[in-house]
Amino acid sequence: MKPPKETKEERFRRVAEARVNKILCMIRLLGNCAGTAVYRYSQDQVDQIFDTLQAALSSARARFEVPRSRFSLARPYNLRRTMKVNPHVALKMPNGCIVTAVVYAEDEYPAINVYCQTNEDEPELICFVEYNAEHEPDQALHIGVYREDEEDTQYYAPYRAERDLNGRTD
Repeated sequence: MKPPKETKEERFRRVAEARVNKILCMIRLLGNCAGTAVYRYSQDQVDQIFDTLQAALSSARARFEVPRSRFSLARPYNLRRTMKVNPHVALKMPNGCIVTAVVYAEDEYPAINVYCQTNEDEPELICFVEYNAEHEPDQALHIGVYREDEEDTQYYAPYRAERDLNGRTD
């Protein structure tokens, strides 16, 4: 007699539980590397490890999120939710503010936005790098900075074009 076929939900539960348990085991093993009697490491190495793990977790979580629906200003913008579904890295600065780079891996306009948060305020968009395929290939990469004293975004010359104008091609 043939066993009953496993449903998609049952298969998901079985596979996901096994994989999460393997990952948790590996994280516990990684934690063993903290023993200074056996290992020597720098804070930079620790930050690299956990930034890489966080980016991998963010990327995996984004695959579970519902695809983005059409843009609408009627819905409130929630950067914290955006950071849950997009790979990002946060860096605490010496003055206490947190600078966060968020990756938007979209087909038409892939970009990296950089936000700054002080205290409990909402993160503020301070600059971005965006690829715009509507421009010539040597002018498709754009860098913009938002300044408090300026109403409009300040754009740097397209990355490749400026280098080519200066006679450098490296």
